[in-house]
Amino acid sequence: MKADVIIIGGGASGLIAAITAKKNGKDVIILERKERVLKKVLVTGNGRCNMTNVRAGISNYFAMGKNIDLIENVFEKFTVTDTIDFFENEIGLICNEETRGRVYPLSGQAASVVDGLRFCAEKLGITMLTDFYVRKIEKKDFKFKVYSEDKKVVEGSRVILATGGQTYTELGSNGSGYELAKSFGHSITKLVPTIVQLKTKDYQVKGLRGIKLDTKVTAYGDGSKICTYDGELLFTEYGVSGNVIFNISFVYPIHKKVELEIDFMPKFEYNELLEILRKRKNILGDLTMEQYFNGMINKKLGQFLSKASGIEKLSKMINTLTEKELRSMCTVLKKYRVDVIDTNGFKAAQVTAGGIPLKEINPETLESKKVKGLYFAGEILDVYGECGGFNLQWAWSSGHLAGMNV
Repeated sequence: MKADVIIIGGGASGLIAAITAKKNGKDVIILERKERVLKKVLVTGNGRCNMTNVRAGISNYFAMGKNIDLIENVFEKFTVTDTIDFFENEIGLICNEETRGRVYPLSGQAASVVDGLRFCAEKLGITMLTDFYVRKIEKKDFKFKVYSEDKKVVEGSRVILATGGQTYTELGSNGSGYELAKSFGHSITKLVPTIVQLKTKDYQVKGLRGIKLDTKVTAYGDGSKICTYDGELLFTEYGVSGNVIFNISFVYPIHKKVELEIDFMPKFEYNELLEILRKRKNILGDLTMEQYFNGMINKKLGQFLSKASGIEKLSKMINTLTEKELRSMCTVLKKYRVDVIDTNGFKAAQVTAGGIPLKEINPETLESKKVKGLYFAGEILDVYGECGGFNLQWAWSSGHLAGMNV
């Protein structure tokens, strides 16, 4: 089988690259190793598909190679506005902006995005070969030959590697694209899971497993404040999870030392909370510290934080609390610190940080600097974004640029 353009990977970046190339007159084949395309898109945004973010800009993206500015051009060539226009006017979706600039299909179903892209590709006559696991790629006499594990061969003059990272292996992104790139002389940066649960020091969360509450969390990287998010936090046996942690986990891959500062009482300023603690001392004075946080915060968490503030015994009478102890408890409630020591791994992550270094590609075209006719799109490159639609925007922008230039 032959085509002008062979796209390896039937994910978000692969589909939009195929559609773009086809509309520019190229014969296109998509090779997907799973039984259907866009399986990963189907689970994004908790099954709702956070398609993009209206606030997306270069400041929302990072590279392990520290040269993220190289790809600013990619977002300029296919902007958030272009993305929304594409999905509304070419795919037929209605886009709906929600909190923090996140954009979803109005249907609230990721399947709407998947079906829309698939129907568009089929209508254009794009060939999609599924269950095609690429074993190797060869280039000879300006032509590429792509071989499957079961000895099928596809030939073409251009190849786009859009195989994703190594998260969601069961959905198709198993890291195999890195080996294909390395076979052409490309290197790979350190790979780190992100948009993922975080592991902390054991003593900082011991006994809190299963406690869930709304918090405000600030991330510090190498001692400097990076960002603050509010949302649900869940304590686990290994550390912390919940949507607030997924939002903030992008910090971990790019800093050597990451700390989280948790505000358990975000509705109150420090002085307001201190007055509340003083009042509770008067109301509950004849009880012990075991009952001090009853009706205010999760009881087990309250007892844990009492000890973290320096109160060693829960048998201590509340009416004996000193002003110093009240202030210490107030500080712990507003600024409890935990050290991030690792992530919960690629199997739990949504995105891979790291990949093919940006210095090895032409940022104007996304073509390899090592092999003419070889292009890259999406997560396989050393680019990742914050949680909230930013990583799919990178897929759309990079896929479109690669599709234009083949």
